[in-house]
Amino acid sequence: MNYSEEVTGAPLVTEVSQELLEEMLWFFRVEDATPWNSSMFALVAVVVVISMVLLGRSIQANRNQKKLPQEKQTPEALYLAEDGTKEDSNLTTLRETLLSEKQNLAQVEMELKNSDVPLAFPPDPRESES
Repeated sequence: MNYSEEVTGAPLVTEVSQELLEEMLWFFRVEDATPWNSSMFALVAVVVVISMVLLGRSIQANRNQKKLPQEKQTPEALYLAEDGTKEDSNLTTLRETLLSEKQNLAQVEMELKNSDVPLAFPPDPRESES
């Protein structure tokens, strides 16, 4: 006795209708994959050629850029260099201003120490609370 007959209680049916068989043959059809493979190979070849051309142009552009003399820099680099010198001059003037203010402050402190005018300090808030 067959196991499937025991479980379902019905004999196995081995006949498949002709229409279902044709539909299954169409659905599970197997074709020759040569056109697909050759089209993928051609696409890969085109991509490789384009990549090599772009790589070559990039290498050539980098070589040409290195051959240019340093005087013929791009305008952006010149503007950046000018900005750097302006910032340096601004820093120098700021430093000089701060140093002169420190000297002026020291002179004012010396004058106050030498003068007879008593210094007035605001009351300490901690002392007023207690």
